[in-house]
Amino acid sequence: MKFVKYPLFMIVLALLSTWASAQEEERRVKAIAAARPSVVSIRTYKESGGEPGIGSGVIIRSTGLILTNHHVIRNADVIKVATVDEKSYTAQILHLAPQHDLALIKISGSGFQSARIGSSAAVKLGQSAIAIGDPLGFSSTVTIGTVGGLQRSVKLNGVDYQSLIQTDAAINPGSSGGALIDLDGKLIGINTLVYTGGSSGKRAQGLGFAIAIDHAMMVTNALLQRSPERVTSKPWLGITGSTITRDISESYGLGAKRGILVRTVLPASPAEAAGIRPGDVIVRADGELLTGLPDLSQLLSGRQAGDVMSLDMRRNKKAFKVEVTLDVSSR
Repeated sequence: MKFVKYPLFMIVLALLSTWASAQEEERRVKAIAAARPSVVSIRTYKESGGEPGIGSGVIIRSTGLILTNHHVIRNADVIKVATVDEKSYTAQILHLAPQHDLALIKISGSGFQSARIGSSAAVKLGQSAIAIGDPLGFSSTVTIGTVGGLQRSVKLNGVDYQSLIQTDAAINPGSSGGALIDLDGKLIGINTLVYTGGSSGKRAQGLGFAIAIDHAMMVTNALLQRSPERVTSKPWLGITGSTITRDISESYGLGAKRGILVRTVLPASPAEAAGIRPGDVIVRADGELLTGLPDLSQLLSGRQAGDVMSLDMRRNKKAFKVEVTLDVSSR
């Protein structure tokens, strides 16, 4: 067997390189562990139904104040937030800054782990950047990259973005509103968009952008000086339905002359939690006979979030009862 001799200095360099890599990996792991609990998953729902929107947010105060992108929660009727420990909350909109693509939402509670706010002014080209978010619904996904540009400007979807940090850390649909952190686990940006070449026909990869945290916090502090957005909250059941007519009853074989036929049950809604299914018939609510959707809407208008509503139901012509704890919409 033939052995190859290496100079001592090459062996030392190899050992030092291995040690440095191990140190950086340990630092990266610690940074992610410190930052993950402050990053939340966001799901948005329309009362008219349809697929839920997905996005991310960052807790910036232990009282449940969350910073996210405006486009994440735009036009949402209900905003659901899931923390890293898989607890679910309904969020309320506090402030909107569409011109900056930023929004502040709030969940009830206290003792949430908030992000450690860094300084984007201290960010340097070539330094490591770690993105944490909810891309395509894969919660708490971590991607690692490098800062490739600073103070970038991009015009997209009617927003004139300024003070963007460019990174090749993968940012995908659902990552928006999540955290861009440094190797100390400090928040240096809010992941916002990925640029793929626009209408030029040229395709680009690895061009992710985050709103610099100095700019985001400047906007946040200005928003907090204002009165909260005028949000009209109303109890939310989470169904779409039709008033039962003779034709509907006969067509579907419902065996009910009046009431409401449940067409869809929205995900994460009070109705879903109560076990209501599409095809069910709601006959009474809190003992009141329902002749159609207007009756249910009128009853809901007099309720508050947290109220329990008793519903008399029919499924496959069999009667049963459910109790639904009403949630609140975000608008």
